[in-house]
Amino acid sequence: MNTIGIRVRNDPREANLSDMDAEDLATLGDLRSALRRQYKPVLLGAFAGLVLGALHYLTSPPQYYTFATVLVDDRMGELAEEITASIPFVRNDTSLLNEIEVLQSLQLAIEVTRKLGLHHNEEFLSPPSSVARSAITELTDRVTALIPGREEATPIIDAASPEDIEAKQIEMVAFRLQRDVRIARVGRSFSVDISFVGFDPELSTQIVNTYAEAYLEDHLNANLKSSERTATWMRNRMVELQASSKAVAEEAEALRRADPGNVQGLRELARRATTLATLQKTISERHEQIAIQGSFPVSNGRILTHSIVPETPALPKAWRLISIAGLLGLMFGFAIAVLREMRERFFRVGEDVSEYTGQTFLGYLPHVDFRDLVDEPWPECGTLILDENAMLETEPDRTNGGQTEHGQSPLVAPHLFMSILAPGSLYSETLRNIHTTLEHNLRQKTCRVVAAASMLPGEGKTTFAANYANMAGRLGERVLLIDADLRHATLSIELGRADGPGLVEVLRGSNALSEALCALPRNGPDLLPCAAGRRRASSVDVLYQQNMTLLIEELRKQYDVIVIDLPSLGTVSDAKAMLSRLDKIIFVCAWGKTPRSLVSRFFAQEPAFAKKVLGVVLNRVIIGKLSKYARSGDAERFLMSHLAAPADEPVEDAPRFASSR
Repeated sequence: MNTIGIRVRNDPREANLSDMDAEDLATLGDLRSALRRQYKPVLLGAFAGLVLGALHYLTSPPQYYTFATVLVDDRMGELAEEITASIPFVRNDTSLLNEIEVLQSLQLAIEVTRKLGLHHNEEFLSPPSSVARSAITELTDRVTALIPGREEATPIIDAASPEDIEAKQIEMVAFRLQRDVRIARVGRSFSVDISFVGFDPELSTQIVNTYAEAYLEDHLNANLKSSERTATWMRNRMVELQASSKAVAEEAEALRRADPGNVQGLRELARRATTLATLQKTISERHEQIAIQGSFPVSNGRILTHSIVPETPALPKAWRLISIAGLLGLMFGFAIAVLREMRERFFRVGEDVSEYTGQTFLGYLPHVDFRDLVDEPWPECGTLILDENAMLETEPDRTNGGQTEHGQSPLVAPHLFMSILAPGSLYSETLRNIHTTLEHNLRQKTCRVVAAASMLPGEGKTTFAANYANMAGRLGERVLLIDADLRHATLSIELGRADGPGLVEVLRGSNALSEALCALPRNGPDLLPCAAGRRRASSVDVLYQQNMTLLIEELRKQYDVIVIDLPSLGTVSDAKAMLSRLDKIIFVCAWGKTPRSLVSRFFAQEPAFAKKVLGVVLNRVIIGKLSKYARSGDAERFLMSHLAAPADEPVEDAPRFASSR
């Protein structure tokens, strides 16, 4: 499912409401099926997250939360006080923001660092860390060391004295303290909380309390310095005014002597002298007030709550840490499940066959452990008695193709006789369904030539061909099994018939057909093998020859069903040369192994071959997992209940029956 969409289709009329392609959507049933298939990585991811979260909690050192509450100094200037006097309930938030900036300033952090000596405190400089943080730090350092041009940063202290070196160290520690201390406003009030989380409860308490005290001291010092600067400016201003007054007096005296009758000029100089004297008096009075305020600085701020040493750690919180880790693990497992689902590109259910190939789905051939078939008893089959005298005159054949009256000789390849050894299995049921479908499609033909083909080697077409031939033979058909895989001759080798003459020799005229034909064990169908260990023929010099057509025509007169084991279509082109001589092709795809796109492209590129295909059968199906790939209500969801066997037949064997090779 490369794209996951959800569309609940309860009303058939809703299909006309959208023109979206059905392939781009997955119904709610598809999503449930995907969850059934991929629940293991999701659960494993969640479990791993919970375990890692618990380990992180157990290996993390405890941390303690401390805080102190301070009422900030929000004094306003005289002008601001005069403006807000008429609206006393209005407070200026700008002043509070300014005070918060003061609390967060590096200068205040340096003062706290100096008072507590944090630049010499090993508990603050080298706090304990969890195993996870230590591992991440180590990994980061190693990766950083591998980056070209990235060297470990070393502090450069350009100082000529120990005092300068110590000041630099204090500044570096203050940077860290400034980062760790949190300043937060309490509601809409003019109070702020100074908080710190540390590994030492006593040191954490000292830090927040010292921060609050340092803030108030900084305000007092700031007021004192401000008063001093103002007083200095006023003194300088009074000196300037005295000089100006003296200059005006001298100018008036000179004018009086030079031009006593210039009354207008004298009056102007007198007004200037009066103004300077008044200004000088006012500044002198303010200077005295500021001098008094500087001697007794006052701050409106105060500490509302001092921090106490906490007794219980605030971090880590077990429930929060484990729940977050579990959620992250669940998300990671879900991501893995999505990736696994996106990589799902193989045939799983019968709907995939019709959707991707346009062919008929013939059924499932379940997976089987063929070791269980080695000691499987050969099913007895009696003869229909129509005449009791004829039965007495007929001596039953006890040899039975290697079977003696004392016992049975073991089969060379039991997986090729699955349809006989387990006639009540789902494997045999599927073969009978295919046979019925073939008879219905070719009911006008007296002899049916059908081939077993697959896209890739190892998908089980050889096993299918042999079992289908055995099943047809048990139904009373005259069956011939031909090994046409000239390059590998897998069927002939497994049956132990690859040493004598075979198909290639017959087509070349080296041996007669009767010399190459042989019967399979236990009264099985006839076999036309393919000799192994000799120079392999190709379709150019054999299959395209007229002798192949003549051979098939001759065999049609002798047999009811001819089953041909073709080579793989994806590796060789010999199978295409047989196309004109075949009635139908049964295409075998390995469940969960054959790519859908490979088969669909082949059928699209070879329309003549696709027309000859009777249908597609899925091989090596794990029936227990089949329901995970089916939608709600599909037949695959109820297949296991259909496989319930009678009391004398073991149920556990049915789901494991499948083709091999």
